[in-house]
Amino acid sequence: MIKTFQRENFIFCFASRNGGVSEDSYNSLNCANGNGDKFYNILKNREIIRKKFSPKKKIIFVNQIHSKKIVEIKNNNPNIKFADAMISSRNDISLAILTADCAPIIVLGKKNFGIIHAGWKGTISGIIETSIEKFLKKGEKLENIFCHVGPHLQRKSFEIKKDFLTNIKRHDIDYLKFILINKKKMYFDLSKLIQYIFKKLKIKNFVISKEDTFSKPAKFFSYRYYNKLGIKNCGRQISLVSIKD
Repeated sequence: MIKTFQRENFIFCFASRNGGVSEDSYNSLNCANGNGDKFYNILKNREIIRKKFSPKKKIIFVNQIHSKKIVEIKNNNPNIKFADAMISSRNDISLAILTADCAPIIVLGKKNFGIIHAGWKGTISGIIETSIEKFLKKGEKLENIFCHVGPHLQRKSFEIKKDFLTNIKRHDIDYLKFILINKKKMYFDLSKLIQYIFKKLKIKNFVISKEDTFSKPAKFFSYRYYNKLGIKNCGRQISLVSIKD
């Protein structure tokens, strides 16, 4: 259900879709509210993951909007914000984001920890840059920052159309570096873009998962996979980070 990692005094995980109580297209560890699943199932799923990951800590979420906004979590009962990344140094909470093809990114410093929801829109808009800038403003040093990117939509499954190109051209990136044309089809490489941004920011310590959410529908929720099948309601898997107990 979850694979937990440890690094210095932090723990983090990227959960799969399995091990929960939701049914039908949400089967089974759907942790996202507001997408049609039964609310009590979502609460049960979140409690299952909390107990397995870090049972003493409260899980903090944000309302994800594909933006470049990061919020600092200063208490364990914050008003839920609209943002796509969080940072904190509290030892009584876990930070969480929800994904179903977008990339979950864990960011660790010496004192502060954070998590990013990096879809292609947020990534080209600057969510990674904004987050790292916040870490530096909190006193973290660039050489101490570590990033781990979890499972997400890989290039082989990320077919794009002309409207995608229209959107990406509006941003100041050399988009052709991240597009592959094969047999008259175009594919976007989100992993390569994230790596490019890390290197541009001079982040040397990072890991990028090669697991593809689209091609492993039994393990991960994938919005693109569901859309291909004509299924409207797609669940979300959860990723978490916190200070070790």
